[in-house]
Amino acid sequence: MTRVRRRTFLAAAAALAAAGGPRRARAAPARRIGYLLLVPLTDPPSRERMAFLAGLSELGHRPGVTIEIVYRSAEGDPEFLPDACRELVARSVEVIVASGPQAVLAAMRTTGTVPIVMQAVGDPVGIGAVRSLARPEANVTGVSFISSDLAPKRVQLIREFVPALRRIAVLFDARNPNARAEAAAARRAATRLGLTTEEAALASNLELQTALDRWRADKPDALYVVFEEGIVVDNRSLLARFGLEHRVPTVSGWSSLTDAGALLSYAPDIAAIHRRSAHHVDRILAGAKPADLPVEMSTTMELVINARTARALGLGIPPPLARSADRFVE
Repeated sequence: MTRVRRRTFLAAAAALAAAGGPRRARAAPARRIGYLLLVPLTDPPSRERMAFLAGLSELGHRPGVTIEIVYRSAEGDPEFLPDACRELVARSVEVIVASGPQAVLAAMRTTGTVPIVMQAVGDPVGIGAVRSLARPEANVTGVSFISSDLAPKRVQLIREFVPALRRIAVLFDARNPNARAEAAAARRAATRLGLTTEEAALASNLELQTALDRWRADKPDALYVVFEEGIVVDNRSLLARFGLEHRVPTVSGWSSLTDAGALLSYAPDIAAIHRRSAHHVDRILAGAKPADLPVEMSTTMELVINARTARALGLGIPPPLARSADRFVE
């Protein structure tokens, strides 16, 4: 397979000198961890991946010394996830860390024996990754959150910013099961508030451009971006720029879109989720079975407001939101 990027943190088991004697004892071989993700690998590593590595280090694991991390990326194309996962299995990894729902589902279809630790999967029960949070009953566990449960709060937040809001556009990657669920939840929340919605379910970059062209001609009052992975993640700068250039306030569930120029986000701390997932990896390397490790749910939420974007859009920050914001982008 040519499109799957291959990156490996190489690890050597160095010989250690035995104290007081001429004999040398060899260190234990490095434990091999697979890391599967849909999005392209970045160099330097993303904030989330750095958090995972920090979590491993806190538990005494040293990448390149005591553990070897084998990365495989589908470079943004879900069709390449199964091949990427098969490569990890062929490398005899002891555990696969799967980042995002599509990576988790691909890993599950590829192996029923290698333990899988999921990162940042919204509603793992709903997408069929585990039977229950308390008892996964399979080879999958990890750290998660319920993305669809947060949709009503995001719709309410953008309405507080834009009291005259009547029509909200909802944009999501239709290939992502979490994204589909969140889009439906956003639609229901908008309907309860008397708002009309217009959805764009995307399966390609061309469909994204078509949706933006349509909204340039018929501008919505606000844009809700279901920011999971795939097309939407790959085009976050484009989406932020669209909101600024066409004066469309944009809300999402990932702070990285707000950092790029969207108006606000209400989201779990994704970096903290990645850091915490290292504990599941540690337990599995110590002999625990995924089926016996409950799925942990993130409860820490972060409201981020881009003050610079608010000024550019001519919007004042409502005092209640200003008081409750965890961070401002200036």
